[in-house]
Amino acid sequence: MKSLLCLPVLCLCLQAHSQETIRVGVELQPYLPYYEVQDDEYRGYARELLDAFAASRGYRFIYEPRPVQRLHRDFLSGRFDLKYPDHPLWNAEQKAGLVIHYSQPTATYLDGMLLKPSDLGQEPGRVKLLGTQNGFTPWPYLEAIRSGRMQLVQNNRIDALLRMALSNRIDAVYLNPRVAAHHLQQLGLTPDALVFAPQMGYVEDHYYLSSIRRPELIAEFDRFLLEHAEQIELMRRRHGL
Repeated sequence: MKSLLCLPVLCLCLQAHSQETIRVGVELQPYLPYYEVQDDEYRGYARELLDAFAASRGYRFIYEPRPVQRLHRDFLSGRFDLKYPDHPLWNAEQKAGLVIHYSQPTATYLDGMLLKPSDLGQEPGRVKLLGTQNGFTPWPYLEAIRSGRMQLVQNNRIDALLRMALSNRIDAVYLNPRVAAHHLQQLGLTPDALVFAPQMGYVEDHYYLSSIRRPELIAEFDRFLLEHAEQIELMRRRHGL
C-alpha cells in the first residue's frame, strides 16, 4: 500500500487526525476510467479522489476489494467504514431498516445497451440475450427479463462480455459506454466496435460514497467536495469523466 502524501494537484496538507486508519470497501473489478484493482492496487479516478480526501484530513485509507455481491454483504455487516461506489437504490430490499449515509455525487455514470453498429436500427424486441456483469441490475429491462422476453447472461469479466457480443453469442451488453470503450481498446479494437443505443433505454445517475458506521466521515467528505470543486472537476476530466 502506498503511503498517503500531500497531493500536488489539490495542494493539500495533512491535518491533525494522527493518521487514523479508515477501511474502505471497493469493487474488485476492472472498471476504468472509474476504478480497477491491478496487482492488488486500487486505481483510477476513485482512488485519486479518495486519496485526496484522506490526505486533506490526515486519514490513512486501506482499500479492501471484494466482488460486488460480497462487498455489499460485508458492508451491511459493518466490516467497512466506507463503501465505494454506492447508490440508495442498489440492493434496496437488503438495506431496509438500516440507516445508511450517502455523500453528495462523486461522478456521473450512464449505463445502457451496447450493440454492434450494424444492429443500431433494429427494434428493441430483437434483443433476446442481454449480457451484463455479475451483481449488476439492468434496470430498464427488468420487466422484459421477468416476463421471459429477454434472458440475462452474466459474467464477471467485461472483456468476455464484449467478445460474446462481437461474436453474436449474445445480442447486446448492458454496460457503461466509457468503460466498454476502454476495454475494447485494451482488446486491440476500436472503441466504437460496440456503440451505445439510447433508443433502447438507459440509466443516467451518480455514484456516491456511503457509510453506516461513520456518518461524520460522509459529512467531512461533502465539505471536501465543496471546498475543492474546481480541482475535482479537473480530476474528472483527466480521467475522461
